[in-house]
Amino acid sequence: MIKQTTILTLLLILSTTSSAQVCNPAQGTGQCGFLDANGNLVNTPEEAYASYQQPYNTYVEPAPMYLPPSPPPTHDCVASEGGETCFDTRPGRIGSSYSKNGAGDLDGPMVKSYPDGTPKMIVAYRDGKREGKSSFFYPDGSIQSVMYYQNDKLNGSVQHFHPNGTLSGDMTYCNGETCGEERDYDEQGNLVRIIRYDANGNAESVQEITPGSQAHATAKKSRRKS
Repeated sequence: MIKQTTILTLLLILSTTSSAQVCNPAQGTGQCGFLDANGNLVNTPEEAYASYQQPYNTYVEPAPMYLPPSPPPTHDCVASEGGETCFDTRPGRIGSSYSKNGAGDLDGPMVKSYPDGTPKMIVAYRDGKREGKSSFFYPDGSIQSVMYYQNDKLNGSVQHFHPNGTLSGDMTYCNGETCGEERDYDEQGNLVRIIRYDANGNAESVQEITPGSQAHATAKKSRRKS
């Protein structure tokens, strides 16, 4: 027993001696210390050793270690109307945000931004489902697409725009399915295509239009949009 105690004492001294080399607070604002039998960080090898003097614990030589600081929070959240609104604080995501209700569901606008803070998309939520207007933007802030949701399904007008701001496509959704006509335009605003959909959301005809010439229609096609 005396021999074992001497060996343990020597090991503790060696651990204490090497801690300055292994445990380096200069690595950050974390903590230096020794893990005890319960997995907690303590200041000295003696404290760690004492934790192993409990029944049923098996002694393991405490080794010095360094715990890095916790990562900074990714969002700054503030209470709002029974829920919370959270703003992304990570570099390159400033301007992104979302809101949640008291049940933890997305509720309100969710904004995702480009690295410079320009909005990339703004999607409206209600009780965890997309509801109302959703807008998407080009990196310069100009509008790219506008669409509307009802109960998390596309419903109503869907419009897409060229980078120069002219309309590139206009179509309608009914309860998540394409319905009616889709009209496509070139960057000069000329109508170049008309697609007609049946009640099942399948494209039943495609009419190609060359600017300055007469339109011509193709045979029925089965091309479903979703």
